Amino acid sequence: MGIRPTYGTLQRFRRRTRDLHVPGTVDGVAFPVSACWRLNGGGAVPFHVESIPDDGVDWVHDYKASPAELRCRDQGDFTVEFSSDHPDLVAGDNRLAIEMRDADGRSVACTIRFDWDPVPVPLPLDISDLSGVRSVQDVGQVVAGAFDVDPVSGVIRSRAPVHPDSLLVLGGAHASQEATYNVRFLDFTGVKWLGPSDFFVGFEDKDPPIGIKTGWSSAGMAALNPRGEARSFISWGDHSGTRREWVVVTDPPARFPVERRRLYSVRHQVLFAEGTDTVRFRIWPADEPEPDTWLCQEDDAGIDPAFPRHRSASFGLFQHSGMPIEWSNIRVVAL
Repeated sequence: MGIRPTYGTLQRFRRRTRDLHVPGTVDGVAFPVSACWRLNGGGAVPFHVESIPDDGVDWVHDYKASPAELRCRDQGDFTVEFSSDHPDLVAGDNRLAIEMRDADGRSVACTIRFDWDPVPVPLPLDISDLSGVRSVQDVGQVVAGAFDVDPVSGVIRSRAPVHPDSLLVLGGAHASQEATYNVRFLDFTGVKWLGPSDFFVGFEDKDPPIGIKTGWSSAGMAALNPRGEARSFISWGDHSGTRREWVVVTDPPARFPVERRRLYSVRHQVLFAEGTDTVRFRIWPADEPEPDTWLCQEDDAGIDPAFPRHRSASFGLFQHSGMPIEWSNIRVVAL
């Protein structure tokens, strides 16, 4: 019986997106579990611990019937999340206390000590040299799923089995920007979306909130699948179930067949101009010339102006389920 934070009890965070996310799992307990967290001795805040097991869910074609939507793959999964402007959060050393009580009345607790740097990550951002990186938290914030750095190979790799909607945010929140990188898709088994990247805005709460935010807000996602389809997405609160939820998607998809283990180059942009959010990207084999045209391009000009819009975003690495992907030579610049 124990609480296992994905990245241990000593962690570090820097201001990259609007919330801090602390994923983990609890095992050896009787479900359902009630849980709360406290930051630096502050008030108790309840949060969601997944009680529904993954009994062979086909994540490629289906979802688990869970109130947490795509945020928790396995029974016992959780993510503590709180604002980067939380009044109890201080620069430097912080303590996050997690307390749980299971269906049999047994209690378990865990304290995570973490360092917080409130200075936003600036642009330009160069993560092309990973040789001296010891932890993925040295270069980014894991929002969902798990990622690792392989300094010998010089890559960031998603951890198997890859969770649905896995995300590692690397950059801080900025306006118009461009990311370039290399990517290698190792295996297509169980993959719904190969990613590979997103200009992430944040998660939105359900109404009423359930203790984990489920609505994905993206200023511009680049997405491929093993069937040779490519799409761009822009969204506010996707899977939140609120009346303000909206999604823009490339439909029909563009065509781009990808090959296992081949190295590709990607150029991915988000542009904010005159009240419109535009995303575009192209991908090509790394040993071939860069194409002149964009593979996918979408904007939110057709969304009701009364609905929420985006004015900044944070670059991150994205994948939905399946086997690991490798990213390298990552650079992000302002436009």
